[in-house]
Amino acid sequence: MNPYIGSVIFIAILGGIVFHLLRTRKAIPAFSIQELVTVALFCSLLYIAILPFKFGLSRIPIIQSFFFSIPYTAMLFIGIRLIPRAGTATLIICGHSLLSQTISSGVNPLWWPYALLASFALELYFLVTKNYLATMRNALGAGFLRGLTVYIYFYCFSAPFIWHQFYAPWYIAIQTAQGIVGSMIGASLGIYLSKPIISASRYGGI
Repeated sequence: MNPYIGSVIFIAILGGIVFHLLRTRKAIPAFSIQELVTVALFCSLLYIAILPFKFGLSRIPIIQSFFFSIPYTAMLFIGIRLIPRAGTATLIICGHSLLSQTISSGVNPLWWPYALLASFALELYFLVTKNYLATMRNALGAGFLRGLTVYIYFYCFSAPFIWHQFYAPWYIAIQTAQGIVGSMIGASLGIYLSKPIISASRYGGI
């Protein structure tokens, strides 16, 4: 079996596990109009946050994963902190993915498993820990998990199948390690920056 097809099956199973846990706990999310508007806002803010990477930082050799992960994870975690419930991570990550594809290269379903894996991994983590970034320790754990899963999947499955580009194990290890470190830094920044935003949203909304 093609490794990419196998990974898609795995992601589908992972999504089924998340849905089963939500159903058994009677925690299938329902979002208000204001929350959906906030999610849409953070989909756009995620795109804006990585523009410096798209327009220059991506050309810096070797350390691209580090520079990409910090603003992306920080903005994502701020959004999750504002709406700390199941489904928020999936809506923001997948919404940003579709927005980014629409603006740049066009919608390509082959990239959807990448976004779904990033979403389901975090959703499962939050369900298991019963904590939606309420503590710095939880946020660092989520950042570590994000960096580990998305970069291994990108370099081992997405890029080889979609772009036909293959990477040496040492390069994958370096990029994944940078992605983990960058995601954990972004996680800590997201928690720190979310505090005044949450306080302000309680009074005036977003």
